[in-house]
Amino acid sequence: MKGLDYMFKWFKTAHSIEEVKRIYRQLCKEYHPDLHPGEANETAMKEINAEYEKAFNRYKNIHESADDNTKTYTASNDTAETPEEFKHIINMLIKLEGLEIELVGRWIWLTGNTFSYKDTIKGLGFKWANKKKTWYWHRAEDSSRNRKEMSLDEIKHIYGCESFTATGMPKLATV
Repeated sequence: MKGLDYMFKWFKTAHSIEEVKRIYRQLCKEYHPDLHPGEANETAMKEINAEYEKAFNRYKNIHESADDNTKTYTASNDTAETPEEFKHIINMLIKLEGLEIELVGRWIWLTGNTFSYKDTIKGLGFKWANKKKTWYWHRAEDSSRNRKEMSLDEIKHIYGCESFTATGMPKLATV
């Protein structure tokens, strides 16, 4: 038994808040009842959501380092982000078909079919990055203090990137 990892069924491989979020996003793609209807998926998603909150609270101040030599570091200040906030955003985005969702560090970047969902994206608190031609979201305390202009690819290289395409709501078959 390694530390307290035994208490997690869905998040047992997580060692940082970024990993918790990546795992949660992947589990939403696999089990979200709006995407994959069924009682088993509904039950699984309830378990995942409950465990996500515990994993979030456990790892919220442990972050992945951009330095390859050290895998994680502990933040000196507590994060103000709540598990519900991130969970709500991912659950809303996963339903929007054709949206490219990228988790880069602690920021979420959106590309793809964003024009169709502009109002929804704005309503979730995303802002438009005109030079990068993409939408982004982050907590206020995570704002960049670096005034050097960097492309999205440079940012991804520094902080790492996990991405997926939202599949949207299941379509009803027409006869």
